[in-house]
Amino acid sequence: MEMPDEKLLQFYLSNNPVALATLTDLYKDRIYNTVYAAVKDKYAAEIIFRDVFVRIMNNVIAGKNPEDTTFLRWASEVASQLCMEYNFKLNMNAAPAVHCNNDVVAAHTENLPVKIYYDSHTKIRNMIYKLPEGQREVMILSHYAGTSFRDIAAKMKCSVTTALDTMKHALTNLRQLMTEEGIALSW
Repeated sequence: MEMPDEKLLQFYLSNNPVALATLTDLYKDRIYNTVYAAVKDKYAAEIIFRDVFVRIMNNVIAGKNPEDTTFLRWASEVASQLCMEYNFKLNMNAAPAVHCNNDVVAAHTENLPVKIYYDSHTKIRNMIYKLPEGQREVMILSHYAGTSFRDIAAKMKCSVTTALDTMKHALTNLRQLMTEEGIALSW
């Protein structure tokens, strides 16, 4: 006889470690496969998989378990969020290599549009970090994580219109910052 997920969570809160092991065993394959498909790195997938359950258990202990969804769906949402954070950090840290070797520099000047793209991308990324926190969050979620405005609004606990307005202000402020610092993007 299978026990409902809610009951297992209650047993976990009653200091029964077997309940957590049971929940993990029930969903580990599905959640790990979801994470691995998103990050395509075994080591990162294992770390994110562990963090999913750590975050869920911290929320359960704090009394923040959702009542309107299943445990698997909740775990999948947490996994998706952690994967987006991982991919965002990975993309933000990916900078073009700077080489001093003349052969490499010559090769890069032959492929000038790629270099211009990376330079422009780096300038935009640095400007985004100068935006206010809410605007920066909407900009990153929309442009880098590919999140819909409906999902952004849900994460920020506001309406879709407010999320769109925040993006509009972020773009306006980004243009203003670029004008103030004399940054012109080359395409």
